Parts: sequence; C-alpha cells; structure tokens
Amino acid sequence: MKRTYRRKADGKNWSTVRRYILLIVLMVMTSLYYARESYYFDNGKGGQDWRIGQPKVSLLTANTARSLPQLRQFALTLVNRDRQINGLPPLVEDPLLSQAAQQHSQDMLTRHYFAHVSPEGKTPTDRFVQLGGKGEVGENIAHQTGALGIRLNYGLLERLQKGWMYSEGHRQNLLKRYYTRFGYGIVIDPLSGQMYAAQEFALPAP
Repeated sequence: MKRTYRRKADGKNWSTVRRYILLIVLMVMTSLYYARESYYFDNGKGGQDWRIGQPKVSLLTANTARSLPQLRQFALTLVNRDRQINGLPPLVEDPLLSQAAQQHSQDMLTRHYFAHVSPEGKTPTDRFVQLGGKGEVGENIAHQTGALGIRLNYGLLERLQKGWMYSEGHRQNLLKRYYTRFGYGIVIDPLSGQMYAAQEFALPAP
C-alpha cells in the first residue's frame, strides 16, 4: 500500500513540476516579447545637437492594420513631432507628393531596385513634375526584407521614422527649415516579406 501511494504521489508531484516549468517558460517568452517591443518603441534622446520625440504608439495600438490615408496622416504626425521638438515649423501634406512617393515605392517593389533614381534616370523632382507638381523635391527611402507576413501599421511607421532620424542624411531632409510640404508612400509584399517606403519634401509652391 505504501509503495502504491508513493508512486501516485510522485506522479502528482511530477505533474505539478511540469506545470510550473511550462508557466516559467511562458513568463520568460512573454517578457522577451515585451522587451523586444519596448526596444522598438524607445526612441532614445537623439543626438548632440538634435532631438527625437517620444513614440506615438504603444503595444495596444502598434500592430493594428491601417489604411493608406491613416498611415499618411500618422507619418505626417511623426515628422511634425520631430520637427517641433527641434524648433521647426510643421509640414502639410501635398497630395501630389504623396502620389509620387507611392508610385516610386510601388515601382521599386515591382522592379526590384532600391534607389532615389529610377532605372530610366528619373529623379524625385522629375517624378513630381511629371505628375504636375512644381519645385525641387528631397526624398528619404527605406527598404526592408525578410519580414514574412508584414502588415501596414503604426508600429512599422514609428520604426521607419526612428531609423531615418538616426541617419544623418535622412535627418537633414526631415529637419530642413525651409521645407513646407510633405508626401508619404509605402507598399508591402507579405509573401516575400518586402517593404518599400518613401518620404517626399518640398519648398512652398512657386
């Protein structure tokens, strides 16, 4: 009787241990996930002579799929956040600049290249003028690969903005005092995990 009782008790104890192990593994995985997300949404303080604003997203709002108009409005919010904290006037969206940005992003995805100048030699200004716009255009572009199942959401835009702000050449466009107009385009291919995005900047219309 005692041996039978001990075997049952051992079995119950092992079952309890397994439950604790699974719980600990789950807690560790959850902690790693939130640590990873917290890293992405920590913008730091910027550099010696420039600043970057605090993230506009949280874990609750970052991963919801968004429409293109929502993404463009949020992109403009992020740009103006970083301009404001650096003492610069805000930009306004120019629909033609956004159209140029969207077309260039789609073209890069379709034809598999990543450059400011198209294979035919068209510059950002050329593409804008071709759509009926006026004035010189500055451009930031970004490319991401290997993110299978990627979705268009605010978290993605927050990470792109952070990357551009911490890159000197891109930051110069974002913080150029005399720019007044802004456009944004972004496309993804969830199957291949590719993403292309473009920011366009212009002076006041002539």
